Amino acid sequence: MKNKLHIVTSGCSFTNNFRPNIDPYKKDQDYWKHDEKDIYTWFHWLWRTLGKDSDIEFHNYGAITNDNKTICRSIFYKVNDLVFNKGVNPKDIIVIAQWTSLTRTSWFISPEIYNLNNNCSKNFIEKNDSPPHTNDFIQWDSKENGYEHGYYYLTGGYFSPTNNPDGMEEFAVTYLKTVLSKDERYIDWFDSMIGLFSYLESLGITKIKSFQMNNNFSKSYLDDSKTPPSYEEERKRKSLLGKPMDTYDCIIKEKIICNTWNDSILSNKNPYVKIYSDRINFDKYFWFFEEDKLHKCGGIIEWSIRNYNDKLDDGKYDLPKVLWREMNGMDEDDQRKYLNRSWYGHTSSILARKFVNDIVLNWDILK
Repeated sequence: MKNKLHIVTSGCSFTNNFRPNIDPYKKDQDYWKHDEKDIYTWFHWLWRTLGKDSDIEFHNYGAITNDNKTICRSIFYKVNDLVFNKGVNPKDIIVIAQWTSLTRTSWFISPEIYNLNNNCSKNFIEKNDSPPHTNDFIQWDSKENGYEHGYYYLTGGYFSPTNNPDGMEEFAVTYLKTVLSKDERYIDWFDSMIGLFSYLESLGITKIKSFQMNNNFSKSYLDDSKTPPSYEEERKRKSLLGKPMDTYDCIIKEKIICNTWNDSILSNKNPYVKIYSDRINFDKYFWFFEEDKLHKCGGIIEWSIRNYNDKLDDGKYDLPKVLWREMNGMDEDDQRKYLNRSWYGHTSSILARKFVNDIVLNWDILK
């Protein structure tokens, strides 16, 4: 009889729409499976495609605003639970990591510092709000309350310290202003990644793959802040050619992304970073979006922009045919307004389904 397969993932909001093991009203570890189809992530569609009616178990430890270190930590935690507490054979475990923005980080806040009687759990319950930008992935069978054993404070993004307790905002702003750099972030990320991958392989787990939310490596993408391109520059250039465009035209009609084909890779510059990057087998562990003469080192954001069209097959699920799931239910005028405020969004459900069918299911770890 074939052993049960376990697929473990972690990532940010491109993988999960909530924060597991924090909200006392959502203690079900599989709560993510109850999401409506129009906000499905890639992992929802992997579950629907491979495991909904099978005995494959899917473990989603992704959380909103996770950083890459916490993504590694949460995978480490769940794999340990499966192998040492549940007796799962490591050869029956598949690991997929979805890396997030390079600039995010986190710090552990221990119970000795964090006041249980004046905590984030109490605050968000009383306000009937969502949990703040924190992560407490320890399972409910090991705690009575969220944050009981401490939590990870998540900075959430570049110069975006979040509204969390314990006076962390000032500390976070000081870090963002005086310490944060791409080299510092690479060192933290690669150190955690090598530790995780080496540990997994020492256990006998060989089916490991990862992909990025966005391009974390190319010089023009990161140094010149063309993320994915500078649409303001593109609009000006097109206007000079007599083709006035807004961000909607750039991203939806023209599918413009930053050209990184001839870019240098930033992680290859600093010898402190190269200590780590030289030891990572990117061909083995990473999937990158690449398009000849246009883009390399890309992630699901760049893939989404280049693969979106309004004729996408929704598999008879009646899914919104939009680029980002934030645009669900919007007509073209509303989509224009949304994108002109900010180009950013999360890969829509219909595109996440295509990503699984066209990309993820072709990885050797799933064959």
